[in-house]
Amino acid sequence: MSRGGIYLAALDPVIGRELSKTRPVVVVSNDKNNEFSGTVTILPITSKNIRKIYPFEVLLRKGTGDLPKNSKVKADQIRTLDKSRMVKFIGMLETSHMAQIEEAMKVHLAL
Repeated sequence: MSRGGIYLAALDPVIGRELSKTRPVVVVSNDKNNEFSGTVTILPITSKNIRKIYPFEVLLRKGTGDLPKNSKVKADQIRTLDKSRMVKFIGMLETSHMAQIEEAMKVHLAL
């Protein structure tokens, strides 16, 4: 698994307003972690409510990273998952998209 990779991940079980279901996620943990750890840090992706994009979200157009729909990355829902939750590789994001995601993470985490 690589940073910037989009995968389908099984996010259930969840509590409260955490995003659920098997859905696309983008890996944001560093590649050394991704190589040696049993976990990866991800941001979930949703195709719902994309009319409003907050500063802690990034719009990804259909086809970006092989996503089937216009979607948004939710930096406010950062999670670390066991690699066994990763179901299937979808595609890779370009450096420009990852730069936008990094900015959204900085906003959310007040870095």
